[in-house]
Amino acid sequence: MILFATRDEAGRPMIGRGSGVRFDRQSRHIHFLASRCQWPKAVGEALAGRPIATTYVRADDYKACQIKGRILEAEPASAAWQALGQAYVAEQLSRMLALGVTQMQLSSTLSDQELVCLTIEPREIFEQTPGPGAGRRLTPEAAA
Repeated sequence: MILFATRDEAGRPMIGRGSGVRFDRQSRHIHFLASRCQWPKAVGEALAGRPIATTYVRADDYKACQIKGRILEAEPASAAWQALGQAYVAEQLSRMLALGVTQMQLSSTLSDQELVCLTIEPREIFEQTPGPGAGRRLTPEAAA
């Protein structure tokens, strides 16, 4: 599961679920997909130069981390990014159904429609797995 949070000019948070993600090792940027029709406020506030937090959670054990960064650009997903988003949503539906979550429950949170690709410059990473380490800032050595 992937989630994201943006904020408006007044600092009010906007949240949504992601529809796919890729890390570009060469540029060190994250390409994060989100559905504009599913999460219009959160995507609408995903503007270049603004902060963003993305959270990544393994559904079967809730191991999680959060990456905070800055949005470099937000644009409609290309055909290649759209295909990635469709594959991600299909894979997540399969995984969640195997864990006992129903398709009806997922229909309001996962979408591969009207995808926007957010290019993010990561700045900080945090442990977010529930427990005593939650919120701890990770260093490259700690993440290895």
